[in-house]
Amino acid sequence: MAFLWARIAATAKGGRLFQHHRGATEGIIYRCRTGIAWRDMPARFGSWKTAWKRHRRFRGDGTWDKILTEPLAQSDAAGLI
Repeated sequence: MAFLWARIAATAKGGRLFQHHRGATEGIIYRCRTGIAWRDMPARFGSWKTAWKRHRRFRGDGTWDKILTEPLAQSDAAGLI
């Protein structure tokens, strides 16, 4: 899993190190996978408001699309999928 986070970190943009986004990103993925409401997101992922804001911002500027597509394309090219 660490290799995947390294790939995601390489595709994300912004002024902060991506490790500061990791908890919120895992929360976003958890929320999308389970279908829960934002407010019901477990506290281990940090504030639900932070996750919601980052999801909104990442979707708006195209970062979320890059986070999802680039690692998949790289894995596919390497024959891992």
